[in-house]
Amino acid sequence: MTKATALPVIRVEDLYVSLRRRRDGATIHAVNGVSFSVGRGRTLGIVGESGCGKSTAAMALVRLLPKSAEVRGAIHFDGRDLATESQAALRRIRGRKIAMIFQDPMVALDPLFTVGDQLAEPLREHLDLDGDALHARQIELLQAVGISSPETRLKQYPHQMSGGMLQRIVGAIAISCNPELLIADEPTTALDPTAQAAYLELLERLSDTYGLALIVVTHDMGVVSRICHDVMVMYAGQTVEYGPVRAIFDQPRHPYTQALLASIPHAVEPGACLPTIEGQPPDLAALPPGCPFAARCPKVVDRCRTDAPPPVEFAGGQRALCWRADER
Repeated sequence: MTKATALPVIRVEDLYVSLRRRRDGATIHAVNGVSFSVGRGRTLGIVGESGCGKSTAAMALVRLLPKSAEVRGAIHFDGRDLATESQAALRRIRGRKIAMIFQDPMVALDPLFTVGDQLAEPLREHLDLDGDALHARQIELLQAVGISSPETRLKQYPHQMSGGMLQRIVGAIAISCNPELLIADEPTTALDPTAQAAYLELLERLSDTYGLALIVVTHDMGVVSRICHDVMVMYAGQTVEYGPVRAIFDQPRHPYTQALLASIPHAVEPGACLPTIEGQPPDLAALPPGCPFAARCPKVVDRCRTDAPPPVEFAGGQRALCWRADER
């Protein structure tokens, strides 16, 4: 993998996102004070259970949230704060400098247009390509993501391709304008294990080839261990642990991180019961006092239920949000 540059491609400071819940009008505190950075050629994994705020945090970077969403904090990218940019300015950035691979390619792609039409759109919009130059770039992109018979595929519709091939198509669209930052939201969820491995290898190769800063949103710690340099573990909208992948896998400091790692299938003996995390995450519209993980934590003490823990720093850039983080 390529090494990071001295300056991060994106730096996020104290990001908060609040949403209005339709059924009762309650305010959902989806992201609460998240901070992170990603350098060129580096991959950050954002991991956690469904509903922890990881996808909302990723979508907030390019403001692809409902109009009712309230976003606070700073999102430093390319010398500007994206949290304060106009929608017109953001449209020039999305697809050109920051691109996304969405979770479900069947939803991300329009069934009424051919692959060629959809691959051509960002090339025309951002790079003003047309004619032979446009066609040559389309072929180049399909080859870059491992699509065979690219001339034929350009004329086909999404329903004529497999899930793995569609995931490669949305990857080709995402890198079409040579972005500086690529965000992949649960990119392997709909793929079988063989296709997952191939797609992770593809993302790794794209990051190396194009020097991308890459953010991978996932619930799978196996994906994190495979391609990420750093990991941010989220729970109830907070970053409960952050640091280099190797340090966190070798010595996880937060009980939630420990539980996620213990739940990896290959980490248990054949025939043994897979460890689970008892209980349910808290309601983000009514967060409890103290640590949000306290009700499910096997190491909970009285203080955890009343006082919010401060971040505890460790060597190598690892930090954890837990009263007992420094205990061995």
